[in-house]
Amino acid sequence: MCGLVGIWRHDGGEAEQSAIAPMLDTIEHRGPDGMGIWQEGRVAFGHRRLAILDLTEASAQPMLTEDRTGVLVYNGEVYNYRELRQELEKDGVRFRSSGDAEVVLQALHHWGPERSLIRFDGMFALAYLDRRRKGALWLARDRVGIKPLLISNTGAEWLFASEAKALLAHPRMEVRADRHAISNWLLAMSSGSHRMPFVGINEVEPGACWKITERGIKKHQYFHALTAVDVDRIVAASARNPTAFVNEFQDHLKKSVKLHLASDVPLAAMCSGGIDSSLIAAYAKGQLPELVGYVADTWPGGEGEQAERVGRHLGIPIRRVVVDQDRYLTLWPHTVWHCDGPPTHRSAPALLAVAQTCRSDGIKVLLTGEGADELFGGYRAHQATYDQWSALRPWRRQLFRSNISREALTYAPFAGRTILARSDPELRNPITIALDADKELLPQRFMALLSPIESEADRAFIAHNLCSLYRQLSWIIHRHDRIGMAASMEMRVPFLENDMFDFAFHLPRRATLHQSIKKWLVKQAAAEILPKDI
Repeated sequence: MCGLVGIWRHDGGEAEQSAIAPMLDTIEHRGPDGMGIWQEGRVAFGHRRLAILDLTEASAQPMLTEDRTGVLVYNGEVYNYRELRQELEKDGVRFRSSGDAEVVLQALHHWGPERSLIRFDGMFALAYLDRRRKGALWLARDRVGIKPLLISNTGAEWLFASEAKALLAHPRMEVRADRHAISNWLLAMSSGSHRMPFVGINEVEPGACWKITERGIKKHQYFHALTAVDVDRIVAASARNPTAFVNEFQDHLKKSVKLHLASDVPLAAMCSGGIDSSLIAAYAKGQLPELVGYVADTWPGGEGEQAERVGRHLGIPIRRVVVDQDRYLTLWPHTVWHCDGPPTHRSAPALLAVAQTCRSDGIKVLLTGEGADELFGGYRAHQATYDQWSALRPWRRQLFRSNISREALTYAPFAGRTILARSDPELRNPITIALDADKELLPQRFMALLSPIESEADRAFIAHNLCSLYRQLSWIIHRHDRIGMAASMEMRVPFLENDMFDFAFHLPRRATLHQSIKKWLVKQAAAEILPKDI
């Protein structure tokens, strides 16, 4: 886990190496274990290192291939690096280090970005320069954007970095508030790393790869749920008994947790006392008997006491991090600075307190439970969407006299999607469409994709889950990255893993919302391990 910055001069000039160090200084928290700078011609790279795998200098970055024709700066972890390394070694590739960064570099250089990115299983943001045949700069992010990569054009060059503050440190960056982004945040209450509140700062999209050459930028979306979902598999799965999926889910999650335990430094687990983090902690305990758990203790009778009960049940000692009002208010401005804008969730200061405590205890890696609600229907709004569409059935209308119409659901198919859709008739969806068109049109696109599913209610429920990956999850993992890195901590999310995506995308509605129980599949798996009341 690290931080990266870079410059590409599209006017053909020499990249200013002197501009890299001030940019890196602003994100020292992302990598206090080392700093590196590389520059040649129109390109300059900078890197801040948080050493997790291979603590030696052999894994320092920027990293170059032996013939110096490939250069990489990389932030994140690719958990299947050992398997990829074995394949590359069979092809004759030699390695100098034992970490994942060199595997990422050699895969990109040997197989090419198009073949490599789809095989990386993990969280990452990277910049790779291929200096062969006049060279090209490749920028890419993981499938759902767990790791950030922001970009800006000053007129003479492209700048890219892990955080907005690093871009703003460049001498030619103008610092101005983006009224478009701020209006969207205020009206639709949606935010994320893709929409910084500064003019001219955008993101490389999740699951995207940008190729930058002297001819311009060519963008490629190597992963998106709209193309990853096979509707026929969902229809076929609908004929199965929901209980048949429980063992499959357990196997996938256990495998993912094992992958996420790869580390050469101390590792712990977030254990809030809820289902998701507790289940992750339970599976991690099976691999690491000495595992320790952490929880933010914010009020009497809150998560602290429940987490301790789970810890006793699992045999995991729980460190309760007390966050009273004074500590909360003290940490609040720090979360604003690290998030590059208004925090999108009130738990951010408490999460920062936990991350800081972990770091002071010598822990560098923390497993968390983010992503389960989005993949497995855990939000109340998901169930409300199903209920709204179910109300369109004639027998339901006769019983409950619902005033919901298909016409209304055409514009707002998901419950709680936007406040404006149910308030002032003068302020409806065209406002938010103008502000964030791609995200506002996603619900309709997912509904169309899932049209072969006979039940409208099932279709809307599944579509809402998929859409949540690009709405709720975007700001959750934005906070997740920024707050963890604020304390020089790597936070890992085993629910957000390649095989888990494929499994969750093709579940029928009855496996995740069953007999009015949200996240039914996760709860069935957890019932075998956690206390019943949990």
